Amino acid sequence: MAIGPAGSIYQKEAGFNKDLKIDIDPLKTKFIRELSFRDFHNNGDPGYASDGVRDLNRSRCEIRAYCNLERFRICDSGYVPKFYRFILSLNSISFAPYLDAFQRDDSLSSAILIEYLPSPLMMNCITYSKERMNKAVIGIQQIHSALIEHNDSYPKNILIIPGDLERVV
Repeated sequence: MAIGPAGSIYQKEAGFNKDLKIDIDPLKTKFIRELSFRDFHNNGDPGYASDGVRDLNRSRCEIRAYCNLERFRICDSGYVPKFYRFILSLNSISFAPYLDAFQRDDSLSSAILIEYLPSPLMMNCITYSKERMNKAVIGIQQIHSALIEHNDSYPKNILIIPGDLERVV
């Protein structure tokens, strides 16, 4: 018998660190540093898989994952971008023209504020090296140690961040 989301870590906002949630008033917003902003289209909540447990809402899954990465201090290791905060209800009209692509959505968007990664390179046949792939494997192991199953570990999702101390994310 399937277990429903109620009472599991997959209930709507279970696993979210409420201390990391923010609400933004665009009239009071002043940008002081460049961050990466992952905005999610919310065109209806897909709910849960047929097993009644697995959450199909991408924004909730990503927010839950980053909250876990933060809780397990994986964000401090450099294997994933630093995670700053999340927003559950973002009115894209208030942030025109920057979020124009989201203005036709059925619902308010959700967003994750993460570290800006300058000049990233995708892992491919040209950028590949054994050392870089070893760093990527360690990164995936770190993610798994935070109780997150990373099911999308293709080379195109591995980023190389050039610099004095090159990072593989």
